[in-house]
Amino acid sequence: MNLFTYYLKIILPLPILYWCANYTSPSVFVIALFIYALIYRPFIDGLRLVDLGVMSKKETWKMFFIAPYYQLKYFKELYFS
Repeated sequence: MNLFTYYLKIILPLPILYWCANYTSPSVFVIALFIYALIYRPFIDGLRLVDLGVMSKKETWKMFFIAPYYQLKYFKELYFS
């Protein structure tokens, strides 16, 4: 996954979150935000790190369960390489 594709995958759901914030109930927006932050982003970040060879597929569970912000450890690899 190249850098442009990665950025596209993380930015693409933002219009859906914007729509949820403006046109649905606050609870729907909060649920969508949690899904994006706690499920979607760790999944996409894990795929990118596996593609870069920084992390093995067996280690991707750490993106979900060790800490929600485990991505910060690999910030440079995720956003700049």
